Amino acid sequence: MSAGSLAAVSPVLAVGALLCLMPAVTRPTLQFGVRVPRERARAPVIGRERRAYYWRTAAIGVCCTAAAVTATVQGHWPSWLTRIILLPELAAGFGCFLAARRKIAAVKNADDWFAGLRQTVVADTSWRTDPPRFPVRWLMPALAVMAATAAAGALRYRGLPAHIVTGSGHRVPKSAVTVLIVAGQLYFTAVYSGLMLIVHRSRPDIDAADPAASTLRYRRFLAAFSRALLTMAALADLGLLLIALPDWQVYRLSSIGRALPVLPFAAGVLLLGAVAARAGQGGSRLNGNVRGLAPAAGTDRDDDRFWKAGLLYVNRDDPAIVVGARFGVGWTLNFGNPVAWLLIAGIVAAWAGLAAIGAAAGI
Repeated sequence: MSAGSLAAVSPVLAVGALLCLMPAVTRPTLQFGVRVPRERARAPVIGRERRAYYWRTAAIGVCCTAAAVTATVQGHWPSWLTRIILLPELAAGFGCFLAARRKIAAVKNADDWFAGLRQTVVADTSWRTDPPRFPVRWLMPALAVMAATAAAGALRYRGLPAHIVTGSGHRVPKSAVTVLIVAGQLYFTAVYSGLMLIVHRSRPDIDAADPAASTLRYRRFLAAFSRALLTMAALADLGLLLIALPDWQVYRLSSIGRALPVLPFAAGVLLLGAVAARAGQGGSRLNGNVRGLAPAAGTDRDDDRFWKAGLLYVNRDDPAIVVGARFGVGWTLNFGNPVAWLLIAGIVAAWAGLAAIGAAAGI
């Protein structure tokens, strides 16, 4: 398999593995987007649906990866086919999620799992008096890569012809290549760091049954995930730089060497996945021992009504812009908050602007 084929198949394989492993990193009281009491986390229906989900998504991942490999090995298949395979793979994985969620929710409602339990909401006042610090120092690698990219582009600019033939075979003005590479780096770095800044100012995801320990775990998780995400931004910027250097005629790549620009992206994804697997959702797998404090008597509030399909949070009465995700590791927007829609519009508009500039330049 050539480097190009490997780069085309890798996203399909990565998405398949990600779909399969999602339940393993989700906290026990959130099962396929359904809030359950801690006492019911080992209910038979949950174990049964988790096993069924693992088998189904594993089969989907294997089939889609095999289809992608076949499409790349057979030369007469169009190159965009492997990207299209991602759509049915994601749709099938979402269907497996919905099937498990529906069955768990049905048993939960039929047996009234929250009956007799005191549902509480816990707040941490120290989040205002002693907020977690954004790891500004971890932005330095990304900024250094952007500076190196701008310097390399400036040094090579005069020696380049008026038009450059890119690695994809397009003939474009040399100014467009230089501007778009740096703008792309700036976009990725700004989006990653901006979202993490919002998360640092958002309320923590606290377990009502063990608030002190869960707060400590969340702080550790937020610090580790922020560092990993900013490192991923630097690696993404490095990948864009490696894409630009052959276009700037700094060096030439052939055969397997064409996969070199993909390696930083892959390393960033693996790093983020390793941190997520170790920490778990909201830091649920991290050590949060707090001596001298006994677990609380309450349980988390049953708030399933605010989660559409178990994935989308819509609560107009909640001022939060982002909240902890219910499946996998990370955060999701509160789609009931108008600020969240403005944030989405800004990200999409910036990306659309880069795409429009690239299309105008013929990239």
